[in-house]
Amino acid sequence: MGYTYLPHTADLRALLDAADGDGLYQTAVDLVRETVVGESPVAAREERRWTPIGDDAEERFFRFVRELVFLYDVDGFLPAWVRRGESTVIAGECFAAMRHTSERQIKAVTRHGYRFSTDGRWRAELIFDL
Repeated sequence: MGYTYLPHTADLRALLDAADGDGLYQTAVDLVRETVVGESPVAAREERRWTPIGDDAEERFFRFVRELVFLYDVDGFLPAWVRRGESTVIAGECFAAMRHTSERQIKAVTRHGYRFSTDGRWRAELIFDL
């Protein structure tokens, strides 16, 4: 597992860790999916495209995680995997009560407590408002 839950008073706090940027983005996909639907399987039935926005890797990653939350909020879209590039592809499917169990609702990913580093390994610390 590429993420670890950390103690936090009210919301969900996690440390994401990966060998590279692609791994960190996939770890974010895994974390958001597991937070929302637990162990329910999510298939790559459709793709969504996202154009990276931000001046640096730290800002682009934060906005990517925010986009994952937005896609679920607006369309019920659950991510299965991600492929980064000029246009990032997020594959997954929409929530279906017959296949997925609703575990938690993420209201937002907050900038409070956000940390990001690429010193050897790629790491990010995130807090989700539940």
